[in-house]
Amino acid sequence: MNKKSSILVVDDNPINLRVLVKNLQTEYDLLVSKTGEAALKNAMNHTPDIILLDIMLPDMDGFTVCERLQENEITSSIPIIFISSVHDPLQKTRAFAVGGVDYVTKPFHQAEVMARVQTHLQLKSMREVLEQQKNIISRQLSEKNRQLSTLMDNLFGIAYRADVDADRTMQLMSVGTQALTGYPPEYFTGRNANSFLSIVLEKDRGSIRAKISEALTKKERFECEYRIVLKSGETKWVREQGVGLYDEEDSLYAIEGFISDATKSKTQELGIRKENSVLKKKMQAHYSENIVGDSEPMQNLYEMILKAAGTDDNVIVYGESGTGKELVSRAVHDHSTRINGNFVPVNCGAVPEHLFESEFFGHKKGAFTGAVANRRGFLEQADNGTLFLDELGEISQMGQIKLLRAIEGGGFTPVGGTGVVHVRPRIVAATNRDLMELVKSGAMRSDFYYRIHVVPIYIPPLRERKHDIPQLIEHFMRMFPRQDCCSPITTEVMNAFVQYDWPGNIRELQNALHQYLHLGTLILGEEQVISGRNAIKQEYMPQETLERAVARFERQYIIDVLKRNDWRRMMTASTLQIDRKTLFRKMRHHNIVEE
Repeated sequence: MNKKSSILVVDDNPINLRVLVKNLQTEYDLLVSKTGEAALKNAMNHTPDIILLDIMLPDMDGFTVCERLQENEITSSIPIIFISSVHDPLQKTRAFAVGGVDYVTKPFHQAEVMARVQTHLQLKSMREVLEQQKNIISRQLSEKNRQLSTLMDNLFGIAYRADVDADRTMQLMSVGTQALTGYPPEYFTGRNANSFLSIVLEKDRGSIRAKISEALTKKERFECEYRIVLKSGETKWVREQGVGLYDEEDSLYAIEGFISDATKSKTQELGIRKENSVLKKKMQAHYSENIVGDSEPMQNLYEMILKAAGTDDNVIVYGESGTGKELVSRAVHDHSTRINGNFVPVNCGAVPEHLFESEFFGHKKGAFTGAVANRRGFLEQADNGTLFLDELGEISQMGQIKLLRAIEGGGFTPVGGTGVVHVRPRIVAATNRDLMELVKSGAMRSDFYYRIHVVPIYIPPLRERKHDIPQLIEHFMRMFPRQDCCSPITTEVMNAFVQYDWPGNIRELQNALHQYLHLGTLILGEEQVISGRNAIKQEYMPQETLERAVARFERQYIIDVLKRNDWRRMMTASTLQIDRKTLFRKMRHHNIVEE
């Protein structure tokens, strides 16, 4: 038998307590507190699954209780639903700011309270499952790292001390030198010693010198991977880790380090990265199938979509034209408790003022010329669902007044009707304008703004997430109809797509890609990058997958940036907006060495 979820109800009003207990006690184990202090003790001692918290309490307000619960490690993860008789957007905003997940106003509707409690319990369960998956991944990665460390500890390797010179003259080397290189230690340390650099592949020597010199200048440890030629003539990858030794006057006098066989560890590393990528994609899969991207700005967007879906408050989606505001709005709907209701999209800028009431409130048969049948308006179509108001800033002030009364619970009367219709749509609006500026200029009513602007979501423009462009191209190419003769995605084309800033965002990218694939012409802004006349036809190009084309572009692009920066890794990493370790991993993966 499954254990019941526990709920802590905090309210000093006997009538409210009686209503809540009556509604909840059949399905949940209940705890009751009438003061803030009692609630804090109950939460600490019993750790309920969810808390229903009244704002007005005799000893402290609910906001203070919530803040203290959030500060405590034991209770910080408990979802808190505020309950209040005050229907004030500012108070709602404060409730979410201190850590609440929902806000319910009195008098209660039994079905609404039950639905919200169930929703947040389900979301809590989902978060716990994700946390478990995260822990599993962490343990797997830790185990892989442990295996890697064990492997490294048992490999034959070279412990050494070297002079500070360009040829890397060795003062001493361990016995592992023979097993790793085929040469005895005396080959590099005897009277007629050979330079260790002499067995390093010539192409790798410059990068080794630069890497070690840079680290020693900064007095940092260094690590580099390169190839050596064994006595047998074979080539092997090795990993070197070292540090400079300094005397009392802070002068560098020697280098000590360890050189090991990197072949197995590199294989292991690539396996871990691939496994981590697969697990990460599985964790992201539940967010959305239509929103493409795994960059950090998109991760933040996915998180906001889930947070917005977990409440029933109105949402405003901000984003430039072409960023996908309707996709994000639909994702909020699809992940909310209203998923079984209608998602009704409305382009506010396309609704004429004289048809506003008919479109939003509906009309009765015979209400005006052409009204040959009853018609439900947008609000009624979205009852218990989501009404998506695109281009919200285009609604006139008169339209705002009419719409505000309807969504505040006052209801509306269809054109030609006599009765008042009450509906419960959730408003998800979208705009590319600054609504607060519209309020300041008088174009938007402040009460309408605060009714809509409860949960804001900001969509990043494409220029701030260029890391996602190859994924977007792959996504759109799967969407487009397959044709035998399409222009290829060459390094030049991919480079142009990544370099461009895309003022029209995703929509502009999609149109430019479609035009290029089918016409062989690539026009970005006012510049024609590739014309149809000199585009290379597909039948004369080698056939390859998009993954290989992207990898080929990435390798060539990194080489181009390295050359522009005279092979200085720090400057190149800064130009590419990635950290140094990521750049080194990509250079190893693509076998990039200094020319």
